[in-house]
Amino acid sequence: MAGPQRVEWTPEALEQLERIHDYVRRQWNERIADRFITLVMEFEDLVLRYPGGFPRSTMHPHLRMGPIHRNVKAVYRVDQDRILMITLLDTRADNSAWF
Repeated sequence: MAGPQRVEWTPEALEQLERIHDYVRRQWNERIADRFITLVMEFEDLVLRYPGGFPRSTMHPHLRMGPIHRNVKAVYRVDQDRILMITLLDTRADNSAWF
């Protein structure tokens, strides 16, 4: 049985991705902002290969959370044919509502 074949993003997750990318570009430079996008793409590849590889939320058992960067984690859901990125979280913030 084949696992998820693609990664999709919710509007909220895309908004968070854009916000973080813009912040990195403004605070540092375009090269570092592009490196962040590379980390996101690498994370997408990783969850497609190992969709259950990251811990489940105790509050929302259908959700999992994995690191993109030491300061950014992705919250995602594994569906039969896709990985759905729900949101991106700043690890320095209080994320107790999620996990």
